[in-house]
Amino acid sequence: MADKLCPRCGTEGKKVNQKTVKSLVEKKVKDSDSYQICINSDCEVVYFNNPESIIYSTSDLQVKVWFKDLDDDSVPVCYCSNLTRAEIKEAVINGYTTPTEIRKYTGKTITGNCLIENPAGKCCHQAFVKEIARYSSKDNC
Repeated sequence: MADKLCPRCGTEGKKVNQKTVKSLVEKKVKDSDSYQICINSDCEVVYFNNPESIIYSTSDLQVKVWFKDLDDDSVPVCYCSNLTRAEIKEAVINGYTTPTEIRKYTGKTITGNCLIENPAGKCCHQAFVKEIARYSSKDNC
């Protein structure tokens, strides 16, 4: 269990494929099947590997991380098509309420490269839906 805890904040990490880490970290990444992602938005650590004392922070990545930069509207939520928070917010303000509608509205329809494009290494659909909900409230628009 200790291998899954972020060495900086103690948050339990989620397993992430080394292919994801290698594609997004700017420096050479050591081969390992033990990489975790820290999901704490207040922690600068993105990837870690406790058995080998490896840490990659936000400054080590080629991209900003959607769940680490919550107040930055220029950060992509969908990395495959570079669909940003600002674009999702604009689409919601204009009445589009589903990922499909928003993709069509923005013209950003590329999907399927999540493993190597998204820092979480998985599909953005859940994050996309949460962003829609975030901007669907009149208080947030």
